[in-house]
Order: sequence, then structure tokens, then C-alpha cells
Amino acid sequence: MLFPHMNNLPFMKVMVRTVKEFVDDEMPTYASALAYQMLFSLFPFLLFLIALIGFLHLPDFFSWMRLQSELVLPPQALEQVNPVIDQLQQSKGGLLSIGIVVALWTASAGVRLTMSAMNAAYDVVEERPAWKRIPLSILYTIGLAGMLLCVAALMVTGPQVMQWLAGQIGMEDFIVTLWTILRWPLIVILLMIAVAVIYYVMPDVKQEFRFITPGSMLAVVVWIVASLGFAYYVKTFADYNAMYGSIGAIIVLLLYFYISSAVLLLGAEMNAVIEHMSAEGKDKGAKDPEDTTPAVDQTGTVPTGEKDLRASPATPSSVAARPQP
Repeated sequence: MLFPHMNNLPFMKVMVRTVKEFVDDEMPTYASALAYQMLFSLFPFLLFLIALIGFLHLPDFFSWMRLQSELVLPPQALEQVNPVIDQLQQSKGGLLSIGIVVALWTASAGVRLTMSAMNAAYDVVEERPAWKRIPLSILYTIGLAGMLLCVAALMVTGPQVMQWLAGQIGMEDFIVTLWTILRWPLIVILLMIAVAVIYYVMPDVKQEFRFITPGSMLAVVVWIVASLGFAYYVKTFADYNAMYGSIGAIIVLLLYFYISSAVLLLGAEMNAVIEHMSAEGKDKGAKDPEDTTPAVDQTGTVPTGEKDLRASPATPSSVAARPQP
């Protein structure tokens, strides 16, 4: 079975529970904080990406980046993103090397905030010390940048590779058509895998890694629909420039980051709910299946009613982590 923990779990009950936990764990608050951090980290993260591009030969990378931005971002948000891409394209290597440490630290701050949000989704308390947590966040930032570059390399060089392959085997039309059909499903699958990796490494819990999880599928599908819907809404109905003046584009970008963050956290909540409801999964608040020590909630009492939807009874435990300043 693709999703073992989903066995015998009613889908609608999982969804209702996911939405309830999303609200109870204050995920909208985390999404707001993540949106601000993403806006603050945008230029440093792109700066770090450019530094990594120096190790690769991707002459069409910036054109690809602009194209992807046009596909998912509303026009007003593009007013802020495109100048950043232009500045990065013209940046000198010396400037990039000087700013690499600052870029890594700033971008990794968003990763640390995501780690806190994932802990809240699983209702566990962060126990990794700062000397371990900070290097991990930097490592995850590098890994995220690497995954983005791999996708970029695939999309930028893919057509050239397919054309070369078609020339070798004499099936130009078939190969070009095949690439056109498979390109976007491949991007969606890669996004699901990337999100599944985030859900696996970010929270302070022990879990089995799966390339595709129910939460990652939910997050990617909802994110695509929400991105298209938000872009259409901004283009058709909302005039943020008239409402907010010169900062209208920044407001649009901030709203888009908020939607993206909320969707990412919704998928994490779904994975956590399935884990807690499943007879084979962990208790709520437990970091591994063997941890059955009950924890108290904020009122000092052991939480009740958490196992009413599980396939078999178990002991509830722990309390949600709250956003860190």
C-alpha cells in the first residue's frame, strides 16, 4: 500500500481533524511569521543560489527563473521579484563571496522557523540544542538550494538533452512530444518529493521516510490551485497598487508567501494527524513509537479525547510547541 498509515482511516475524518489541528496549533500564526521571514530572506537566498550557480554551467538559468516566476506569481509581485533577479544576474563574484555568510544565516532563519512550526504540528517540544539546530538549519538551506538547482538544471538542459537523444535515435518528433507531456508531471512529482523531505527532516521526531506522503500530495496540489487562483484574483479583481500605493507589490508578494506557508503547514498537519490516528503510528506528542509517556497540556492536565479516532487505544502525550521569538 502506498500510504500504510491511511489503512482503515476515513478520509473525511482525517481532513476534518487536519483542519481542527491546523487551527488549534496556531498554524495561521506560524504562516504569518514564515511569510515575513520568506520576504526578508528572498534576496539573501537568491544571492546564495547565484553563488552555487557558479559551480554549474547554466547560461539560461535566469531566463528559466523569470519564466517560473511569471507562471506562479501575480503580476504585481513580479514587479518586486524581477528587479532582484536582474541585480543578481549583474552581481560580481566578489560581492557574492562576501555576502555568502550573511545570506546563509538569513535564509536559514526561515528554516529554523519552519522547524518550530513542524514541531507544533506534531505536538512535540524542540529538544535539539542550539549548537545542533543552527548547523542543521544551514545544512537544510544548502540542501533546499541544491534541490532547486537540480530542478532548474533539469528544466533548462532537459530540452537540449532530449533533442540530442532524438537526433541519436532518429525520433525527433516523438521525443519532443514526450518531453512536452512529461515535463510538468515530472515537476509536480519532484515538488512532492521535496516537500516530503521537508516534512521528514524538519520536525524533532523519528519517522520513516517516504518519497511521497499524503501531506506532500495535499500541499502541492492545493499550492498549485491556490497559486493559480490567487494570480487570477489579483489580475482580475484586486488592485493593490491603488489600495497600498508604492508598496502594493510587496503586499501581494507577502500574501502569496502567506498562502504558500499555510499550505505547507497544512500538509504537515495532515501527516501528523494520520500518524497520530493510525494504530501503527506514534501517540500525539511522542517522538518515536516507543515513547508512551503522557505529557500535560498548558493547563497542567493530561489531554483527553485524542484517541477517539484511532484504530486501537493508546496513551496521549505532549503539548504543542509555540512560535519562538
